[in-house]
Amino acid sequence: MTVAGWLVEAEEAGGKLSGAEVARRLELSARTGQRRLDKAAAYLQEVRQQQPRAHLRPVRS
Repeated sequence: MTVAGWLVEAEEAGGKLSGAEVARRLELSARTGQRRLDKAAAYLQEVRQQQPRAHLRPVRS
């Protein structure tokens, strides 16, 4: 499972995922775990912003 998947699971369970936990699961340094968590959070935010617009078609000029 990806870091984004872990983040979604944590949110659904009402908890939070820490960079330290990501680091532990991936066997990385705490700072790298935080970077991966930040990147996953940004990715999920972008995906969630795009979802409401998924039904729209591109408009040609």
